[in-house]
Order: sequence, then structure tokens, then C-alpha cells
Amino acid sequence: IKGITGIEKQMQKYLKEKEGKISYERDKYGTKLLDPNQVMKEPDDGENVYLTIDQKIQTFLEDAMSQVDEQYSPEKIMAGVMDPDTGQILAMSNRPSYNPNDLGEVENWYNDLIAYPFEPGSTMKMFTWASAIEEGVYDGDELYKSGRYQVTENSSTIGDHNNGEGWGMISFNEGFQRSSNVAASILAYEKLGPDNFKKYLSDFHLNQKSGIDLPGEKTGSFVLDKPIEQITTAFGQGSTVAPIQLMTAATSIANDGKMMKPYILSKISSSKDGEIIKERSPEVIGEPISKSTASQVRDLMGQVVTSENGTGGKFKLDDFSLAGKTGTAQISKPGGGYMTGRENYTFSFMGMAPKDDPELLMYVAVQQPDLDNTEYGSDPVSHIVKTVMENSLHYLDIKPDEESQTKVSQVKLPDVTDLSVEKATSRLKENFNRVEVIGQGSEVEKILPEPGAELVKNQRVMVITDQPTMPDLTGYSLRDVHRLAEYFGFNIETMGNGYVTKQSIAPGSEIKEEGYLVVELAPPES
Repeated sequence: IKGITGIEKQMQKYLKEKEGKISYERDKYGTKLLDPNQVMKEPDDGENVYLTIDQKIQTFLEDAMSQVDEQYSPEKIMAGVMDPDTGQILAMSNRPSYNPNDLGEVENWYNDLIAYPFEPGSTMKMFTWASAIEEGVYDGDELYKSGRYQVTENSSTIGDHNNGEGWGMISFNEGFQRSSNVAASILAYEKLGPDNFKKYLSDFHLNQKSGIDLPGEKTGSFVLDKPIEQITTAFGQGSTVAPIQLMTAATSIANDGKMMKPYILSKISSSKDGEIIKERSPEVIGEPISKSTASQVRDLMGQVVTSENGTGGKFKLDDFSLAGKTGTAQISKPGGGYMTGRENYTFSFMGMAPKDDPELLMYVAVQQPDLDNTEYGSDPVSHIVKTVMENSLHYLDIKPDEESQTKVSQVKLPDVTDLSVEKATSRLKENFNRVEVIGQGSEVEKILPEPGAELVKNQRVMVITDQPTMPDLTGYSLRDVHRLAEYFGFNIETMGNGYVTKQSIAPGSEIKEEGYLVVELAPPES
């Protein structure tokens, strides 16, 4: 067996099995001799290769991308989730994709996240602003004239995305929130200067391969010879990069200035005795910016999501603060120029959460989705980002941060396990709107979440009785399902995202330890 692509190709020498064989002496009739000088060579099953991919986060991503693929029929979707502290790839996927067990009809052989350089659009601006801040030439309160900008008398005029109208005299901080091309141009050409700007692009490794341990990585190309090329690169047009290069550079913003090398191979161990043959560890590959600069850029990216002027309001998470940058990239036509039409763009988002100490870094790009008149290019992108980020952070048991709670009052969950079910329920309903009794017993066996937890009034509180039965999970969040499954020891499989619509164990059924529970979920609007 030979690996054709991906990990199977990259790890061929470790994964490849070798057949065993036996040899012995025999007589002319084929009968084995009494003393046959037998020699046996044991088969080699190949080694065990472990990946950094987290199965649950990968499932969240696949489900969300399949939903978007079905609803919007885009030309491409590229998405990845990374631990910015280590560089580990936790999930990675593309559409079109294929089943590696059925290679009859393959639309796309490539892993676009690492092998599809394109003009990134405004996600590039986070590095333009970071460079200006690090160089000490940035004053966020300084005003500039938005709308249009001409770098030299004979050069083309570039405009802000609202048909070059701009928003009058605004600050550079507001320019980032509004994703102003003019602000990016001034920062790159006048504040930093072409040579410095080019240096920072190199410091962020945007002009070289990330070095990820997968085959087929390609790098884009920077066009920086003319002044007009230098300013268009500052807002993500003209020059090209692969998504993995953007993610690698963004680890420096998420990780207090330290840029991490991405990797997907965790370790290789012997299939015979489990001995570690090779093991990867996090690798810092540069420090293009300081901790202070990284923090300032995350604050600006947070305003993109929370500010009334920000372009990323659709991406706001329910329980976690999110720092991010939107992108709307033009698609070049063969022979020059760009495609026209409201759908003919690559819509993207680079996000990290929680904002002050990011645990996850995520990039999503959706190319040419089919949009209704009431829909925007950010809609399919935000569905993937919000679904995967929210579910993954809860799955990783990351505590929701104060900033995301939008000043909703919280109440400590009391310990009522020593009361009867009736009294415990009555006590809990004084402060919580969604108290649910699990089973028909009269005594309280357990309260979920744990007593002492800080909850808002509309969070679900489950009272487990001493005679529990399977509840109707309709409307349960994934977080509530996981709490219940963990307590009862269910093996759980989830399909879709959002809130439960179907369950494999019928409501009212006897609960068996280590039972197998499958739940289907859908967004509330479905």
C-alpha cells in the first residue's frame, strides 16, 4: 500500500507494513523435515502515527462546513483551528473534499488551506497595524481623511469599501474597526515606509512557507515594486498568501508576540512495544512583535467584533470574547482585472478567543457562496466560526470570560442535595427559570452544573433524582448534553450544531451506564 497524499504520503516510511515470511527445508514430496532449519521473519505492521487533530473539534468543523456547503454551494471553503500557544493543528478541512476510500470522483486533490495562495483581503490589515504599532509610528487617536487615497500623482486611486465615500475624518483606531483601505495605505506607505513595511512582512514569515509537516505546501508571492503595489498589499490585494501562512503569522498576535511553527504530527511510536520513535514539541520561529503590541492588536480586533462601527458584529460569541478581522477579497480574472458581482469574492475571518488569552485561533474562507438578496458574504463564514468556536471552547472546558457576559447578572447555584426533590426544585426556581427534574425519585442524587457555579437566570439546571430516567433532550444545548452524558457515563456522538432535535435513547427510558447516545442538533432558526 502506498500513501497518495496527506499524512499517508508524508508518513509513508513509518506507516508502511511489511509481510512476514517463513522458510524451512522439505523433502521432494514437500514434506517438512524433522530438523528443517526453519527461519521465520515476523511481519512488520508499521508504526503508530499520532496527530494533533482533536476528533471532537474536527467533527464540529466538518459538521458546520457541511451545513454551509449544502446551503450556500460555494466554490471553496477552507478552514483550520490551531492552538496558538503551541502551533498544534486541532482541526483542518476543505470543500470540495473527497472520501479517501473512494477515489473514483475527486473534485479537488489539494489541501487548500496549505496549497491555495490567494489575495487574502482585509485579514492582512492586522499585520499592517501590528507593524505600525511595533515600529512606534502608530497613534490610534490621530485623525485622517477616509474615502480615497492616491499614493502618487500618476498612480491609481484606491478607495474604501463603501464605494470610496469613506466616513469623513476618523481615527486610525476607527479605521481598523471599519476596515479602511485608506488607513492601511497611509500606515504602510507614509508611517512605516516601503522598506520597513517589507521588513515586517518578512518578520511575520508571510513571504515563506510555514514549514507545516504536510506535503504540498505552497507559498504566495508579494508584489512590492511600485508604490501602488505596496499600498494594495497593506490591505490584502495584489499579493498572495496561503491561509496557513496567515494563521502562522497570527499566532504571534495571539501568543504575546511569539510566532509558532504549525504542526500536525504529534508523535510516532513502535507498534510492537509502544516506544516513542519521534515526538514533536512546540517551536518558536520568530518574535515579530512585542507582548504589548500583540495585546494592542487583540484589543483592536476585539473592537471589530463589539464596536457599532465594526465589520465583525455577526461573529460575536455568546460566552467568550472574540478578537478577529474580517476579509472580503476580490478574485482575479484570467488575463487581468477582477471579477464583479456581490457573490464573486472570497469572504474570510481570522479570529482568536478568548481575546485576552486566546486558547484557539481559527481561520475560515468561503469563496463565491450563493447568496439571497437579504444575505451577506459574512453569513456563511460567521456560521462556521461561531459554531466551531463556541462549541470547542466549551468542550475544552474554557471558562467564559467576564467581558463576554454583557453585564448579565449571575447567581451562585446553591447546594440543595440534602433536600427533597420537591423542596430542592422550589428553592432553585426562586433564581433560575429552567429547572428540570430528571426521573421520578423523591430524593436528590445530583445537581448539574455543580453547586457553587455562577449561572445566569436562563441557564438550565438539572436535578437528578434517585430514580433517574432518560429526559427529553429537545432544546438542550451541546454543553447541557455533555454534562448529562459525563454524569451518566454515556458514550456520546453528536450530529450537527446548535440545539438538540433528535435523540437515540427515547425519553423515559431506563438509563444504563456506558450507554450509547446519539443526538442530532440544529441551529435555533431551523
